[in-house]
Formats: sequence, C-alpha cells, structure tokens
Amino acid sequence: MKNRSTDWSLQLALLVVTSVLVLQNTKLAFLPAKETPVLWTAEGLVIAAVLILRSGWGRDARWAEEQGELGTLANNYYEPRREALVNGGAIALGVFAALWWATTTWSVMFYGMRRGVPARGTVDFVVAALMGAITGGLVGAVLGLAGGHFWERRHRRRRLTRHASHA
Repeated sequence: MKNRSTDWSLQLALLVVTSVLVLQNTKLAFLPAKETPVLWTAEGLVIAAVLILRSGWGRDARWAEEQGELGTLANNYYEPRREALVNGGAIALGVFAALWWATTTWSVMFYGMRRGVPARGTVDFVVAALMGAITGGLVGAVLGLAGGHFWERRHRRRRLTRHASHA
C-alpha cells in the first residue's frame, strides 16, 4: 500500500492472526480445537492478502501513458474510486466474516460460563470475532482491489474506444 501506517496495520493484522494460531496448540488457546483448520485457512488467506496489498498490484502503473492516449494528463478520476472499492470490500467482508465467525463459535462463551470463568469465555468469543474481522477485512480489501483494477481497465478501454470514434 502507499503509506507506513497501512504497512504497519497489515503487519499487525498478520501478527495477531499468527499469534492466535500459535497459541492454538497450548492451554492458552482461544478457540476450540475444531476451529484449528479454519485458523490455518485464515492464516493462509491473511498472508496472501498482505502480500498482494503490499505488492502494488492493481495500482496506477502506466497511468501517464494511458491518460495521454485519452488526450489528458489529469488522473484524479480512478484513484478515489478504486480506493472506495478497496475500503468498501474490506468493510463489507470484514463485518460479514466477523459475524459469521462469532456465530459459529458462540459456544466458547457458553462453555466459559459453565466452567465458572465467564470472562475467559467472553475473551475467547471476542478473539473469534476479531479473527473473522481481520481475515474478512483483508480478503475484502484484495477483492475490492481486484474489482477496482478490472473496472479501471474496462473503463479506460471503453473511454479509449469512444475517444477514437469521436476523433
């Protein structure tokens, strides 16, 4: 991504998911053992998303040449729209995944109450929702980035075709 705070956010997200996965095989595990395959999947998705988001793929690489073909050098149209797609995808999938993961692991809270440690059950429940939010947010950002990239390519091609037919 473009700034340091975003890079740190991506690294922090990866660290959190990795830490929960590492703790999964200890007595400090936050989630039931049946959730371990889901955690491994989340770890793989987060690693892939961080690599894609930090790679610079889907950003303006040749915008000056492409804008020149259209007859202008102003490039303030695509960036805000691509950013909106990335942010919208991150929020939408982050909320959906957090709700999904929380509802599939609500039993950790109930189990904590039955054992007489409701605070531990609540912490485990919140960690499950956080894992869903982080994983879903990063995967949603990648899907938004891909959607923005393909939309921009299609839109530039249509503009170029329309520009050529009017010239």
